[in-house]
Amino acid sequence: MKKPKTKAQKESREKKPNNLKSDCMKKILYVLHSGVTGGTFLTNKDLMKNVEKEFDVYLLSAENKFLKLFSFSNNKLKLIRKYHRNYGINVETEETETNNISWSAKDFHNSWLSNIYFEILVNYNIDIVHIRHLINHSFDLPQVAEKLNIPIVLSLHDFYFLCPFYTLLDENYNYCAGECSHNKKNCYCPMDSLSDINSKEFISEWRVNVLKMFNYINVFVTTSFFVKDLFLSIYSNEDIINNNNFKVIEHGRDFPKLKKQMFEIPSSNKPIKILCPANHLNIMKGSQLIKRIKEEDNKNLIEFHFLGNCHDGIEEYGFSHGTFERDEFHKKVEEIKPSFVGIFSIWPETFCHTITEAWSCGIPVIGTNIGVIQDRILKNKGGWIVDRNNPKKAYEYMAEIFENKEEYLEIANNIKTMDLKDTKMMSIEYIQIYNNLLEIK
Repeated sequence: MKKPKTKAQKESREKKPNNLKSDCMKKILYVLHSGVTGGTFLTNKDLMKNVEKEFDVYLLSAENKFLKLFSFSNNKLKLIRKYHRNYGINVETEETETNNISWSAKDFHNSWLSNIYFEILVNYNIDIVHIRHLINHSFDLPQVAEKLNIPIVLSLHDFYFLCPFYTLLDENYNYCAGECSHNKKNCYCPMDSLSDINSKEFISEWRVNVLKMFNYINVFVTTSFFVKDLFLSIYSNEDIINNNNFKVIEHGRDFPKLKKQMFEIPSSNKPIKILCPANHLNIMKGSQLIKRIKEEDNKNLIEFHFLGNCHDGIEEYGFSHGTFERDEFHKKVEEIKPSFVGIFSIWPETFCHTITEAWSCGIPVIGTNIGVIQDRILKNKGGWIVDRNNPKKAYEYMAEIFENKEEYLEIANNIKTMDLKDTKMMSIEYIQIYNNLLEIK
């Protein structure tokens, strides 16, 4: 005898969107760790707008109090269902909506979340799942999907699956490369919701459970060989993660065609404008390094300009232009007309959209000697590398860069010839992965 449908199952079926293109098209579910804002969402939207031509697209986002399920069609999201994060403690009432149920990265498994994942996969006939992140989620989704014979793609968007403190910065804000020191001092915690963890005490348990979850993943994707190599060096079980099932796909971006020069050639007649853009100009984005560099600038050679939310009093060391939307970047750059874009991150990043944005404006980059930032700048000959651990040395090298007009123009001209990957090119690579998995299924 079949069990009667639950209320959640009935509501899910009743609220199925009727604007999806065809019952014949395969259905893909993207899974995010936050709401429908921020860099990860925008990057995923770039992918979805191309994928929706071949798939019916759904998006599951996890927030503090809710999970939200959307359909995506004609480049627009439509909310289908909101799941109150009450973990079955109360019925869905107004009281429940304000009930503060805390998520913790220590909770690898959660029966309530597992049931929600199951209902979504079954009720919406999902054919393939692409997980972009699992912060605010449990680790249950890959196993649930595997039981339903649904293939899973996992993006390694940052270093979360190496360490829950996903920037890999220790208690002294030094990059650790995933190798913990022997003391028990907690590392730099990048999110308040992770503050219940001592990463060094928790790291062994974390990686055991991550590897168990990885066992259900069909294909891993990241955006640079630096990240891929780091993961493979720490997770050495080739039966689970290896060169064959681990792909590198750089992010693609769509930019307007440049119609005018957007930078000033450095001149000895006035301070050199360096634009530092980031959603949050904080410690991990180099706020302390920027301040130390400016403190070395007794000759007032540098004029820093900040675009984004300023932290740590950094706005006192230059000019703040407030926050910006991604589509406003070219306009803001044209108004400021910097000579360089400065990327002073002290963590290695996994792609760094800001580099791409700078090059899309034709502007050379000064970046730090770490991870993807260093790799991309050197590989593409799109700028210069400074020492993140030595502000004095960094400043002195920058002063030399300012004086070499010939080298500056050589790099600026090289940037003009760059063929930056667009979102269509990026999406073709993902669609090929999806189709290959669905053929095997």
